Amino acid sequence: MSPIMIAVVVTVLLSSVIPVIVGGAVRRGDRSGRGTARPDADTGALFVVRNRRWQAALFRVLGIVLLVVGGFFTIVSVARTEELEGPGPLVGATGITVAGAVFVVLAMGIHRFRVEAFDDHLTVRPWFRATRLVALTDIGSVRPAPNALGGVDVRDVGGRMHFTATRISIGYTDLVAFLQQSTPRQQTTAPAVPGDVAPWQGASLRAELYPLPRGRRGTLESGVLLTAGDVSAPMFTSELADLLHHRVGIVESTTADPLVFLCWPDSGSPTSIVWESTKDLPAESLALLSDPMDAGPAAVVTGTELTDFSEWIAALPR
Repeated sequence: MSPIMIAVVVTVLLSSVIPVIVGGAVRRGDRSGRGTARPDADTGALFVVRNRRWQAALFRVLGIVLLVVGGFFTIVSVARTEELEGPGPLVGATGITVAGAVFVVLAMGIHRFRVEAFDDHLTVRPWFRATRLVALTDIGSVRPAPNALGGVDVRDVGGRMHFTATRISIGYTDLVAFLQQSTPRQQTTAPAVPGDVAPWQGASLRAELYPLPRGRRGTLESGVLLTAGDVSAPMFTSELADLLHHRVGIVESTTADPLVFLCWPDSGSPTSIVWESTKDLPAESLALLSDPMDAGPAAVVTGTELTDFSEWIAALPR
């Protein structure tokens, strides 16, 4: 494998590892209290929503590394053009360089983002646009953000984006509660922040209402975000209801990185990895499986927990 291909492979792997690193770091920070939003004495804001400092640092460092690596291989490819069999190495090196530049620019936006909440308005400083005041009456809808990190999209009455806040942002929970209290109509006339339903918590599994886009048009439907340690899996409520009524034996997550399954122990054939991972579980139990599946279930729900979970799913809005 050529050095350029190695660099490309490393870039792809890093893009997969970053969300895992981000999620783990956020959970550790929140447990220690570092992710708690506080009033801003300088501006008088009730609270401030901002991205975490290490998020921008992570993207900046990765971008600089890609720029250096991509720039080096670009120079080498240009200098050795006559020795190369085709433009592939040069194209790959250029792609790495461009990716590095994109990461550096994204780091600037991540560092810049800030939302200050006041009684009757928000002061919003987006990633790349000018700071502006957004009156609460100018908020037309609050919808779940369709991205890997989750969060909310806040739009005006014409559907144009005010800003997006991700679930890992400092102050995100405060923002969600504030918007639910201050803009209830906007959140009931459109699928919005799922704050009316309390999350369900078991011994090893947590579930919370999490509307999900479906189909090419991205129409929002009732969904559930299942979390067990480092494993998280968004699934449609209707499919979970079918699972609990034994109409299907297994349900898979809507995201495939990694693909996660919630299943009954008897859903897999005797030669499958699903059967191997669940063969010792009670028949009336649900197992949450994620790659690598031979490591065993990430969570198991059985007994009274299974009854409570079934009742919680049945009570969710559809």
